[in-house]
Amino acid sequence: MKKILCLIIVFTFISCNKNKVHEGNTTAFKNGEEWNVSNVIRPKRPLSDYFKVSSRTFDSFGAIEEDLDIFKIPYDTGKYYLHQTNGVTDDSLVGANLLVFLEGDQLIGGWGIPEEPDSSNYVHITFYDECTREVEGTFNCTLVGNTIDGTGPDTIRFTDGRFEGKISQE
Repeated sequence: MKKILCLIIVFTFISCNKNKVHEGNTTAFKNGEEWNVSNVIRPKRPLSDYFKVSSRTFDSFGAIEEDLDIFKIPYDTGKYYLHQTNGVTDDSLVGANLLVFLEGDQLIGGWGIPEEPDSSNYVHITFYDECTREVEGTFNCTLVGNTIDGTGPDTIRFTDGRFEGKISQE
């Protein structure tokens, strides 16, 4: 009985660690002000050729306030220019957007890459380890949009952005 209990505990421990979401760190200047947040790096979907970096701010209750996503990033080092696309379109264009929420579930604003591609909008993967799934990179992006009530800025600029983390297994 003790052996079975030990096996169950070991199996549970291994199962929990396998699906653990690893948090990393993202820093940038957002419209000129320091922005230091946590991130989660995930595959676009299982067996995908791409991953995404979700950098988030949270309110005092732990609900997401802002979510900057840079998505459809290839699993390879290199500089990738950002385009106006979305995360569900089946194309190879790397994109980015910023969503702002109220109480974690009410969308109150959205910004995306402008229609005209610009070489100042990019993500540069500077390090990727296929075995450990660790990734590091830099980014710059200018996003256009607004809040639903029109009170937000028309343009949000992220400059001197850096991120690091580990791509989750999910």
